[in-house]
Amino acid sequence: MFHTMHDDNHGNDNHEKSTFTTTCADNCGSDERTGGVFMGGAFILAGTAFLVEHLGYLPDGIASAWSLWPALLIWGGVVNFLLLGRGGSFCWGVGLLGAGAVFGAENLGYLDLRWGVLWPVLIIVAGFMIVWGTFFSRKKHHKKDGQQIETGRFETNIVMGGREDTVTSREFEGGAVSCVMGSLELDLRDAEIRGEEAVLDIKLVMGGVTLFVPPHWEIVSRCSPVLGEIENKARKAAAPRQEGRPVKRLILQGTIIMSGMEIRL
Repeated sequence: MFHTMHDDNHGNDNHEKSTFTTTCADNCGSDERTGGVFMGGAFILAGTAFLVEHLGYLPDGIASAWSLWPALLIWGGVVNFLLLGRGGSFCWGVGLLGAGAVFGAENLGYLDLRWGVLWPVLIIVAGFMIVWGTFFSRKKHHKKDGQQIETGRFETNIVMGGREDTVTSREFEGGAVSCVMGSLELDLRDAEIRGEEAVLDIKLVMGGVTLFVPPHWEIVSRCSPVLGEIENKARKAAAPRQEGRPVKRLILQGTIIMSGMEIRL
């Protein structure tokens, strides 16, 4: 499922004011049913759990239907395995199944997890999943959907998909990226910021973003990682002027949950 929208609002100063909006779901051209299968199954599981609780048939040891939330992680893993080659990921399948099994066993009283040990393990697992996706998913999927964005602002929404977008606007003002269980390569090397700075809003949930920026841009991160990571391989300090061009500032703000973001030149 792929949807693109242009909203043109031209001001009196003739600067670019349009917003390029892209929605990418279900791996954008792989299998258009991936997101629907996951969400539909999640609603069925949740509804069944609450119905069983209402009828009084919950097994002993389970306080409420909310204790069965790890089943959603297990279902996510199953969906990834069922749709291998059509949007599913072996890495995410294993990771979600494992996480669901561990949290489910803890809720049922078979494991006694200590948070002081658990959260470092989750960080390690998330790191392995990011590395796996970086090195192996690119080899298997050479043809990702992508767009050349020429507007001053853009918005990209990804759900269980992958995109490679290039921004070429010479009046770039910023944008918004929302990525849930997906990946995005965003190339800003041919773009130029209008004024002194631009703001990019980031919302990542179990996804990954690779951001390419020009060498004369200064990157300022104000994101809040939660079991996530931001790796800045570009220059962290203000870059020197090049060919008379002033230093531009790109401000990153938002939340990164169990995800990874990499910044490159």
